[in-house]
Amino acid sequence: MSQAAISTVGVLAQGLARFAYTVLIGRFMGPTDLAHVSAWIALSLILSLLWPTGAGNAASHFLSHARAVGHSPVHALRLIQRSFWISCAVMLVVGIPVSVLALGADPADAIAIAALIVAYSGYILARGIEVGLGRITSAAIWDVISSLTTMALLTVVLVLQLPWALLWPLAIGYALFGLHSLRGAHLGHEALRDEATPPAATIWRLISWNSLGLLASNGLIQFAMIYVFIVEPPLQAGLFAAAMSLATPASMLSQAITQVLIPRFSEWAAVDRAEARRKYLPVLAVMFLGLGLVFGIVAVASPLVVSIVFGEAYRAAGPTMALLLVGVFAFSIGLVATAFLLTTGRTAVATVASIVGLVVGLVVMVAGTPSLTGAGAAAAGVIAGYSVTALTVIAASLRRVPAPSPRASELSLG
Repeated sequence: MSQAAISTVGVLAQGLARFAYTVLIGRFMGPTDLAHVSAWIALSLILSLLWPTGAGNAASHFLSHARAVGHSPVHALRLIQRSFWISCAVMLVVGIPVSVLALGADPADAIAIAALIVAYSGYILARGIEVGLGRITSAAIWDVISSLTTMALLTVVLVLQLPWALLWPLAIGYALFGLHSLRGAHLGHEALRDEATPPAATIWRLISWNSLGLLASNGLIQFAMIYVFIVEPPLQAGLFAAAMSLATPASMLSQAITQVLIPRFSEWAAVDRAEARRKYLPVLAVMFLGLGLVFGIVAVASPLVVSIVFGEAYRAAGPTMALLLVGVFAFSIGLVATAFLLTTGRTAVATVASIVGLVVGLVVMVAGTPSLTGAGAAAAGVIAGYSVTALTVIAASLRRVPAPSPRASELSLG
């Protein structure tokens, strides 16, 4: 089995576990508990985008590069891990007050949220380290182990009806992966040359740019969950959480396809950048029509899908799910165009487009609340934000491909 296929198994295990986690809480604990858990998870995801996710991508790049040229990865590893622990302190200083003051957490909940913030961020970093060190099979195995552990612990929590413990199975599962990886990351490099490369400034620059792009591109729908929780009663926020949990996995289809397209786009650009653009256009058209058909069918069936997965009590979430699917469709098409921009040295364009889209989406949410429900305004914000980003990156991708830029190539990693 190829390394890509092995890695996909691990990612799929984690994705399915997180989806099942939400569904089981929604079914067995009800919309109110689902709303709280979803808002707290969204907060953890947003905070992880501020540095740890970018640090994981940097680890994947710099550690693999060091090993490829015969250098020990320990220097880069120490710098990245040190920055991670500093970022954890900052995330907790921000996250704990927000969870208590805005997201309804009591002191016990705040402790669990703090554990999840550190554990999830540690998991993201640890996975990047595993990939950078070439330990793909180990990462996939521990993805499966941690996912099974999470679901086993959640089953106990649900059977015993322990609402105060709903976050702990997820935190423990992520911590299990992180501790295993970080414990052995420094081992096995004794035979490699100990070189103090790359410079720290290079690592910080890549993490900073990568984090900015990731927050802008992936943060909007998580902000939407938090916003709905703040402005709506827990019951309505729970319905939105159910709709979001069913709409967002649809983007995995485009993400999987994009992972296949990026190497192809890179090959085309390496041979002839003008010809690469001509080959890209039909790919974009086919993706637009194909994903449009898939998303359209699912959107029409949204009330039925919600009822089957979460139960009849959540059927009212169907229209919200359909609206969110429009936004996720725009996000998915934007991924295809963004992949082409990244492989042709135009990372900055994609990053700026994502930032503008994030700002537009948040503004629409806030401005739309007086005339729409919180869930309606959040869905409108998701649609507006992702549509702005998609239209911008598509327009940029249709322009003439510029000559390659070494600096753009560096910043496009991750």
